[in-house]
Amino acid sequence: MPPSGAAGVGGWPASHPVLCRPVRCRLFLVAPKLSKARSGMSELLTDLLPAAQGGGWSVAQLFGFCGTLGGMLWPFFRSRTGMLLVQLVPCLCFALHFAMVGAPTGAALNGLAALQVAAALALGSRPGFRIVYLAILPVIALAMALTWTGVPSAFAAAGTALISIARYQTEVTRFRGTMLVALPCWFLHNCLVGSLPAMVSDLTGIVVNGWKLLRGSRLAPPPPTPMPPAAGEVKPS
Repeated sequence: MPPSGAAGVGGWPASHPVLCRPVRCRLFLVAPKLSKARSGMSELLTDLLPAAQGGGWSVAQLFGFCGTLGGMLWPFFRSRTGMLLVQLVPCLCFALHFAMVGAPTGAALNGLAALQVAAALALGSRPGFRIVYLAILPVIALAMALTWTGVPSAFAAAGTALISIARYQTEVTRFRGTMLVALPCWFLHNCLVGSLPAMVSDLTGIVVNGWKLLRGSRLAPPPPTPMPPAAGEVKPS
């Protein structure tokens, strides 16, 4: 019970030590509200992230959103090597994600894409690795055939084929341009299999790569203007 006397805040006397210390007073008055806020946040997280009964849904989404993080980051890197290294994250994470959500073609192609990225990293400095890189392509085609599920597999195959061409490029602009064409194919696959994390990753890649290409074209220096012939010099016909 608060002591009797002149009423201050909440029934406490104005001269009480609690009211003489504003910071402690605020904490004393706000504490119940913070408790309610924490309770509400806990209920919200419980609704958004339901406990995985059997370990399926939430684990799949966890791998999916880890892949999304990598898929959102790689377009921001400037060098081809940096982009490829970061692409290893979505390749591995989405391989596990698609396997858990029942998309076998996406799982197999992403797993093989990780091997493809490893081979593509050496293309810039070791041209001999082109043979290793190209040798992976028939394996990708075989995996697609063995896991064929119809239209989703067709879009995954088209996206993988275009990404294979992109990773074969050693020049950054051609790499980005081909990836910009390939990502919509994977986006359609991910729509059909219902993978929200993969869709977010693809949309981010499309937007950022398009922006980077547009920005690069604007910053490109104009072609040099030919010098006029000097006085008395005959201009070649």
